[in-house]
Amino acid sequence: MHAVAEFMELVEGAGALPQVRVIQGPSSEPAVTIDGREVLNFCSSNYLGLATHPEVKESVVDAVREYGVGANGSRLVSGTTDLHIALEEATARFKHTAAAVAFPTGYMANTGTIAALAYVPYFARMAGLPLASGAREMVVLSDALNHASIVEGCEVARARQVHYEHCDLDSLEAKLRQNEGKRLLIVTDGVFSMDGDIAPLPGIVGLAARYRATVLLDDAHATGVLGRDGRGTLEHFGLEGGADILQMGTYSKSYGALGGFLAADRTTADYLRVAARPYMFSGAVPPCLAAGILKAMEIAEREPQRRVRLLRNRDYLVYGLQELGLEPLGSGTPIVPIIIGDDDSAAAISDELFRRGILAPCVRWPAVARGQSRIRLTLMASHEREHLDRLLEELAVVGARHGVV
Repeated sequence: MHAVAEFMELVEGAGALPQVRVIQGPSSEPAVTIDGREVLNFCSSNYLGLATHPEVKESVVDAVREYGVGANGSRLVSGTTDLHIALEEATARFKHTAAAVAFPTGYMANTGTIAALAYVPYFARMAGLPLASGAREMVVLSDALNHASIVEGCEVARARQVHYEHCDLDSLEAKLRQNEGKRLLIVTDGVFSMDGDIAPLPGIVGLAARYRATVLLDDAHATGVLGRDGRGTLEHFGLEGGADILQMGTYSKSYGALGGFLAADRTTADYLRVAARPYMFSGAVPPCLAAGILKAMEIAEREPQRRVRLLRNRDYLVYGLQELGLEPLGSGTPIVPIIIGDDDSAAAISDELFRRGILAPCVRWPAVARGQSRIRLTLMASHEREHLDRLLEELAVVGARHGVV
């Protein structure tokens, strides 16, 4: 452990140890309490404001009384309840797929799905079931800015990983052309969590069809937000799903709870239940949370104005930032990053904003590339116009002091 201690001394000496703010009470409200002081919260992914909705909380409490606080087993042992089945059926209906598989977290949904798809020949050999198609190598083509769960899924999978330039269709096609004849899986975020931009999905789907590739779409930050009915990136672009488009998503963003899912055709879903290790060897999402998610999904469907208000908040904030002379990244999503560049400057701006009552953490390496540190703002439907005005006022003062505005 000497190496660990030595490394941590260096991290602390460099001032690179992440600062954790301890919130007293709900962490997903527009205003939260830290150290006994109220600050405005601009870093929650509770996009639709449903995490503390009274009906959601009541559903969870009722389910706790009936089911207890945990599933107390993996899904293949004793962890599957009727609420889990209902959640998967509701997710499949929402995503317009034949089936869905719920995972304990979105991170597990990505790592488990990628590894399971790459392992098909290995599982076949292990089971003594020869594949007529042979055991062709699987190549995972991953956007350079994909989420860490995708990166890790590629690393643990028995597959070759190829990165293409961020949202660059020419780069993707060049990599596809180089790997023709192999089993190809294109993996992309729908909405990129650190930049707030949207993947060029029509072009990706078109290339996938041309090169006979499967697409795994990480729709964690798009589900509940993008599209006419909030179904995600496919709906945003007016695209239809299919057997060669797998949709991953989370219940921890728009639905304010915990868990992830993979929506797909029935055969792929059934395969993941016996091949995705995070599904097989982790405790299931607590039934009480499944009940809360179901209620949150119901509310989101009957109250589309939440999504409208969220995106209006985004447009209002971006316009205000541009009036200050700032050019935030992203387009049309509730993730609004402001590039600062230097690590120390970004941390100093975040600290000063906090002292002035604004919770807006800085994000730096390794979450983003070196020299790309940023203040990453996220918005919720529950933010009021006065919250956004206060944020803009404080950014104007702090930004001017640090030479950003």
